[in-house]
Amino acid sequence: MRNLEIKTRVESLAPFRARLRIMKGAVRESVVRQTDWYFRVPRGRLKLRVHGGRRSGTLIAYVRPDRRAARTSDFQLMLVAYAAPTRALLEAMFGVRVCVRKRREIWLYRNARIHLDTVERLGTFLEIEVVVTEGMPQARGLMRDLRAALGIGSADLLAASYGDMPGGRE
Repeated sequence: MRNLEIKTRVESLAPFRARLRIMKGAVRESVVRQTDWYFRVPRGRLKLRVHGGRRSGTLIAYVRPDRRAARTSDFQLMLVAYAAPTRALLEAMFGVRVCVRKRREIWLYRNARIHLDTVERLGTFLEIEVVVTEGMPQARGLMRDLRAALGIGSADLLAASYGDMPGGRE
């Protein structure tokens, strides 16, 4: 699967939440607590995500460049019934790089997911992920429209994942 994504640090999530509420077609899907364990792998990134206190989780493998612009991410998802033993196995095989905990408010708009994140030890962030379902020109157009609607300039963009940011390491 493929998406186009950006991330920006924000002082407050409230103005973005207000803008999303008035956007016709934007829907708040859920608010979740997520824990992501990033593993040391030779290429790309591999993380195990667990929502709240659930036993199950999702393995997420992805490859994307670290740059301060909209970037393409190629990813694969795999549901796992038992996250704890999966984590133990991956930790034994690869080692854990970092554990990131966050509260994520998820909004949907067309083929995009907008995340309003509060990340432990790092702060507050906004992410936009446009799933490439209708080709890259449509994804880039939707990303451009969402950035304009939410007031996100090029200078605001971050290159790193949460697991790579100073202060985010456990």
